[in-house]
Amino acid sequence: MVLKRLVASGRKLGFPVLGVAAAVVLSGCASTTPTREVSSGYAVFDIKAGPEVTASRLAEAVKTSLQTRMTGVRIANNMPPSPLPETAARFKLASPFKGSGLEAIAAASGQSFQVPTCEGSILTANAADNSMSKYGEGTTFFACLMPYQGGYSLNVYTTFTKASGGFSAEALGAALARTVVGDSSQFIPRTIGVLVDSIKATGANVTLVEAYP
Repeated sequence: MVLKRLVASGRKLGFPVLGVAAAVVLSGCASTTPTREVSSGYAVFDIKAGPEVTASRLAEAVKTSLQTRMTGVRIANNMPPSPLPETAARFKLASPFKGSGLEAIAAASGQSFQVPTCEGSILTANAADNSMSKYGEGTTFFACLMPYQGGYSLNVYTTFTKASGGFSAEALGAALARTVVGDSSQFIPRTIGVLVDSIKATGANVTLVEAYP
Protein backbone atom coordinates (compact mmCIF):
# COMPACT_ATOMS: atom_id res chain seq x y z
CA MET A 1 0.00 0.00 0.00
CA VAL A 2 2.80 2.43 0.92
CA LEU A 3 4.68 1.52 -2.28
CA LYS A 4 1.57 2.15 -4.40
CA ARG A 5 1.06 5.54 -2.80
CA LEU A 6 4.71 6.48 -3.28
CA VAL A 7 4.51 5.51 -6.94
CA ALA A 8 1.33 7.56 -7.40
CA SER A 9 2.91 10.54 -5.63
CA GLY A 10 6.05 10.14 -7.70
CA ARG A 11 4.04 10.26 -10.91
CA LYS A 12 2.44 13.53 -9.77
CA LEU A 13 5.91 14.98 -9.19
CA GLY A 14 7.12 13.78 -12.59
CA PHE A 15 9.39 10.91 -11.46
CA PRO A 16 9.46 7.74 -13.61
CA VAL A 17 8.00 4.59 -12.05
CA LEU A 18 11.34 2.73 -12.03
CA GLY A 19 12.98 5.70 -10.34
CA VAL A 20 10.27 5.75 -7.72
CA ALA A 21 10.66 2.05 -7.01
CA ALA A 22 14.44 2.37 -6.74
CA ALA A 23 14.14 5.30 -4.37
CA VAL A 24 11.75 3.34 -2.17
CA VAL A 25 14.16 0.40 -1.99
CA LEU A 26 17.15 2.64 -1.24
CA SER A 27 15.31 4.53 1.46
CA GLY A 28 14.05 1.32 3.03
CA CYS A 29 10.49 2.69 2.78
CA ALA A 30 11.12 5.72 4.99
CA SER A 31 9.34 5.78 8.31
CA THR A 32 5.70 6.78 8.14
CA THR A 33 5.64 7.92 11.77
CA PRO A 34 4.75 11.66 11.75
CA THR A 35 7.90 13.51 12.81
CA ARG A 36 8.79 17.19 13.06
CA GLU A 37 12.45 18.25 13.18
CA VAL A 38 13.88 21.72 13.79
CA SER A 39 17.56 22.34 13.08
CA SER A 40 19.38 25.57 13.93
CA GLY A 41 22.60 27.07 12.70
CA TYR A 42 24.48 30.34 12.72
CA ALA A 43 27.34 32.25 11.13
CA VAL A 44 29.20 35.29 12.46
CA PHE A 45 31.12 37.54 10.08
CA ASP A 46 33.47 40.44 10.66
CA ILE A 47 33.16 43.33 8.20
CA LYS A 48 35.84 45.90 7.52
CA ALA A 49 34.78 48.85 5.40
CA GLY A 50 36.36 52.13 4.34
CA PRO A 51 34.69 55.51 4.92
CA GLU A 52 33.10 55.34 1.45
CA VAL A 53 31.06 52.28 2.51
CA THR A 54 28.42 53.66 4.81
CA ALA A 55 26.34 51.73 7.31
CA SER A 56 23.24 52.36 5.22
CA ARG A 57 24.88 50.72 2.18
CA LEU A 58 25.74 47.63 4.20
CA ALA A 59 22.22 47.50 5.65
CA GLU A 60 20.74 47.81 2.17
CA ALA A 61 22.93 44.94 0.95
CA VAL A 62 21.63 42.69 3.72
CA LYS A 63 18.03 43.64 3.02
CA THR A 64 18.11 43.20 -0.77
CA SER A 65 19.93 39.85 -0.61
CA LEU A 66 17.24 38.44 1.70
CA GLN A 67 14.47 39.87 -0.46
CA THR A 68 15.75 37.95 -3.48
CA ARG A 69 15.82 34.60 -1.64
CA MET A 70 12.99 34.67 0.91
CA THR A 71 9.21 34.76 0.58
CA GLY A 72 8.84 37.38 3.34
CA VAL A 73 11.17 39.84 5.08
CA ARG A 74 10.72 42.20 8.07
CA ILE A 75 13.34 44.89 8.65
CA ALA A 76 13.97 47.07 11.70
CA ASN A 77 16.41 49.96 11.25
CA ASN A 78 17.86 51.32 14.49
CA MET A 79 20.26 54.03 15.61
CA PRO A 80 23.85 52.96 16.45
CA PRO A 81 24.93 52.91 20.10
CA SER A 82 26.97 55.80 21.42
CA PRO A 83 29.78 55.39 22.03
CA LEU A 84 30.49 52.44 19.78
CA PRO A 85 31.76 49.34 21.62
CA GLU A 86 35.46 48.58 21.30
CA THR A 87 34.97 44.95 20.31
CA ALA A 88 32.52 43.17 18.04
CA ALA A 89 29.35 41.95 19.70
CA ARG A 90 27.65 38.59 19.15
CA PHE A 91 24.01 37.54 19.12
CA LYS A 92 22.44 35.87 22.14
CA LEU A 93 19.56 33.43 22.45
CA ALA A 94 16.85 34.31 24.94
CA SER A 95 13.36 33.12 25.77
CA PRO A 96 10.67 35.69 24.93
CA PHE A 97 8.64 34.24 27.80
CA LYS A 98 11.37 34.52 30.44
CA GLY A 99 9.95 35.33 33.85
CA SER A 100 6.37 34.58 32.80
CA GLY A 101 4.06 31.67 33.40
CA LEU A 102 4.32 30.72 29.72
CA GLU A 103 7.98 29.81 30.18
CA ALA A 104 7.07 27.29 32.89
CA ILE A 105 4.29 25.82 30.75
CA ALA A 106 6.64 25.43 27.78
CA ALA A 107 9.31 23.79 29.94
CA ALA A 108 6.78 21.37 31.42
CA SER A 109 5.70 20.28 27.95
CA GLY A 110 9.31 19.71 26.88
CA GLN A 111 9.42 22.67 24.50
CA SER A 112 12.09 25.35 24.31
CA PHE A 113 11.39 28.76 22.82
CA GLN A 114 14.50 30.83 22.19
CA VAL A 115 14.94 33.72 19.81
CA PRO A 116 18.14 35.53 18.78
CA THR A 117 18.72 39.09 19.98
CA CYS A 118 21.44 41.60 19.06
CA GLU A 119 22.25 44.49 21.36
CA GLY A 120 23.32 47.64 19.54
CA SER A 121 22.22 46.43 16.10
CA ILE A 122 21.60 49.07 13.43
CA LEU A 123 19.65 46.57 11.34
CA THR A 124 17.64 43.53 12.34
CA ALA A 125 16.09 41.33 9.67
CA ASN A 126 13.63 38.50 10.14
CA ALA A 127 12.94 36.51 6.99
CA ALA A 128 11.16 33.31 6.08
CA ASP A 129 10.98 31.01 3.07
CA ASN A 130 7.67 29.16 2.98
CA SER A 131 7.87 28.10 -0.67
CA MET A 132 8.17 24.43 0.38
CA SER A 133 5.57 24.52 3.15
CA LYS A 134 3.30 22.23 1.11
CA TYR A 135 5.91 19.52 1.62
CA GLY A 136 6.43 20.19 5.31
CA GLU A 137 9.58 22.33 5.01
CA GLY A 138 10.26 25.89 6.12
CA THR A 139 13.30 28.10 6.66
CA THR A 140 13.77 31.22 8.77
CA PHE A 141 16.64 33.70 8.70
CA PHE A 142 17.57 36.19 11.38
CA ALA A 143 20.33 38.68 10.54
CA CYS A 144 21.68 41.64 12.47
CA LEU A 145 24.38 44.19 11.75
CA MET A 146 26.20 45.57 14.79
CA PRO A 147 28.79 48.35 14.46
CA TYR A 148 31.86 48.57 16.65
CA GLN A 149 34.95 50.77 16.61
CA GLY A 150 36.84 48.50 14.21
CA GLY A 151 34.02 47.68 11.79
CA TYR A 152 30.79 45.70 11.85
CA SER A 153 29.67 42.30 13.07
CA LEU A 154 27.14 40.50 10.90
CA ASN A 155 25.32 37.68 12.70
CA VAL A 156 23.07 35.21 10.88
CA TYR A 157 20.89 32.69 12.71
CA THR A 158 18.82 30.14 10.79
CA THR A 159 16.24 27.48 11.50
CA PHE A 160 15.06 24.71 9.22
CA THR A 161 11.85 22.84 9.97
CA LYS A 162 11.04 19.54 8.32
CA ALA A 163 7.92 17.43 8.79
CA SER A 164 8.01 13.82 7.66
CA GLY A 165 5.92 10.68 7.91
CA GLY A 166 2.23 10.18 7.31
CA PHE A 167 0.32 8.79 4.35
CA SER A 168 -0.88 11.95 2.60
CA ALA A 169 0.11 12.48 -1.03
CA GLU A 170 2.18 15.51 -0.02
CA ALA A 171 4.04 13.63 2.73
CA LEU A 172 4.79 10.63 0.53
CA GLY A 173 5.78 12.87 -2.36
CA ALA A 174 8.12 14.86 -0.11
CA ALA A 175 9.71 11.65 1.21
CA LEU A 176 10.32 10.49 -2.34
CA ALA A 177 11.74 13.83 -3.49
CA ARG A 178 14.15 13.96 -0.54
CA THR A 179 15.62 10.59 -1.48
CA VAL A 180 16.35 11.95 -4.97
CA VAL A 181 17.28 15.64 -4.58
CA GLY A 182 17.52 16.19 -0.81
CA ASP A 183 15.57 18.75 1.19
CA SER A 184 15.50 22.54 0.93
CA SER A 185 17.99 23.04 3.79
CA GLN A 186 20.65 22.90 1.06
CA PHE A 187 19.62 26.44 0.11
CA ILE A 188 20.61 27.90 3.51
CA PRO A 189 24.37 28.10 2.83
CA ARG A 190 23.62 29.39 -0.66
CA THR A 191 21.51 32.21 0.76
CA ILE A 192 24.25 33.08 3.24
CA GLY A 193 26.68 33.11 0.32
CA VAL A 194 24.45 35.54 -1.58
CA LEU A 195 24.27 37.77 1.50
CA VAL A 196 28.06 37.82 1.88
CA ASP A 197 28.59 38.48 -1.83
CA SER A 198 26.16 41.43 -1.66
CA ILE A 199 28.17 42.97 1.16
CA LYS A 200 31.45 42.38 -0.65
CA ALA A 201 29.97 44.15 -3.69
CA THR A 202 29.92 47.37 -1.65
CA GLY A 203 33.70 47.22 -1.40
CA ALA A 204 33.81 45.89 2.17
CA ASN A 205 35.95 42.95 3.29
CA VAL A 206 34.09 40.07 4.95
CA THR A 207 35.69 37.39 7.13
CA LEU A 208 33.96 34.38 8.68
CA VAL A 209 34.60 34.35 12.45
CA GLU A 210 32.62 31.30 13.54
CA ALA A 211 29.81 29.10 12.30
CA TYR A 212 27.71 26.06 13.13
CA PRO A 213 27.27 23.50 11.72
